[in-house]
Amino acid sequence: MNRLYGLLDCNSFFASCEKLFRPDLRDKPVVVLSNNDGVVVARSPEAKRLGIPMGEAYFKIKRLAEHGQVVVFSSNYRLYGDMSNRVMMALQRWTPGVEVYSIDEAFLDFTGLESGSVDSLLREITTTVRKWTGIPVSLGCGPTMTLAKVANDLAKKRDGTCTLLDPVLRADALAALEIGDVWGIGRRLAPRMFKLGFRTAQDLAAADPLWIRKNFSVVQEQLVRELNGEHCLDIATIPVPRKNIQVSRSFPEATNDYRALSEAVSTFAAKACEKARSEGTVAAAVYVHLNTSWYKNDSRVSEGKMCGFEIPTSNSPEVIRATLALLREIYREGPLYKKASVMLLNLQDAKAVKSQGMLFDLDNKPPAERSRDEQLMESLDRINQTFGKGTVFFSSQGVNQKWRSASEHCSPNYTLNFAELPIVKAR
Repeated sequence: MNRLYGLLDCNSFFASCEKLFRPDLRDKPVVVLSNNDGVVVARSPEAKRLGIPMGEAYFKIKRLAEHGQVVVFSSNYRLYGDMSNRVMMALQRWTPGVEVYSIDEAFLDFTGLESGSVDSLLREITTTVRKWTGIPVSLGCGPTMTLAKVANDLAKKRDGTCTLLDPVLRADALAALEIGDVWGIGRRLAPRMFKLGFRTAQDLAAADPLWIRKNFSVVQEQLVRELNGEHCLDIATIPVPRKNIQVSRSFPEATNDYRALSEAVSTFAAKACEKARSEGTVAAAVYVHLNTSWYKNDSRVSEGKMCGFEIPTSNSPEVIRATLALLREIYREGPLYKKASVMLLNLQDAKAVKSQGMLFDLDNKPPAERSRDEQLMESLDRINQTFGKGTVFFSSQGVNQKWRSASEHCSPNYTLNFAELPIVKAR
């Protein structure tokens, strides 16, 4: 059976949420600011045409706001989380295979759909989602997740939809896509790719996959194969957007055990925070999502909620508390949940946020308490790096963790845990 994937993206999502309840702003430039109104984190199309860049400091555009040339909103993460959940719920009308990728993106599994009906279906989805939720969306479709992403980028520049099933159209699309814009390449690998002669996605698609693997990694090899229509990636292995960190897992058995779910999301939150600290970033918000099995249509449930932090953070206890509070809001007693996800959203540079917080005392914490929190997280990370992941963890993560997949035949962590070092026995 030929695989077929779609990627739906909410256009200028935060700004669209703000415009939705203000009809008077339909054609007006709108920007949304980060926590404490620091920098621009979202722009409407009209604001983009004004030349306002993403990440622009608010004080630089304040004069435009004062003269009525742009309308400014502070971040309202509870509103954005609710609108996101409405969009994701609407998508399940057309397929049970909906995988939330970020707060404003979702992959759709259309495998089995007749290719002749794809274009009309995409138009139906984008039109209906806009009608039901008020949020404008773009939807691209392709035989792999990577090509669905390419199609989605094109859809934003067209009438909102695009399919890349035709080989000729696909080749043209890849030839027009710069190497730095290829999903999974980005700014870090683009200069190296450029030096080796890769200018476009088509150049990468024409490369020998094994050579790419030898000189880069298996991830880039998979991208080459995906660009040529060969399915390699799934939701667990696809590149995560730089603006978010997502940790998710499907459970071996569907469960309604609240304790197991709370242990799972606590563990995911702790892992996401550890990842953020290792990258020197902090999150402005956290999003928690639960869903039942794709394939039980009679009882399918997909729920998610988001909350923002007064000050962006990667402090594990703070994020875990917020995560558990969100879980209490979305949990229902009836459904058997198959998967849980935790996403840290709107990542920002930790040093910049810290400097801003210390300058204006935004978190109202005494310096000694602020320093103590940082030292605690540094010590936690150092211990787990030295003695193995999970050496020190939070009680809310649980001890037995029955929600984990069975690993009866897993080899020891020879290089990560002193207790699992190989033992040499004398003859």
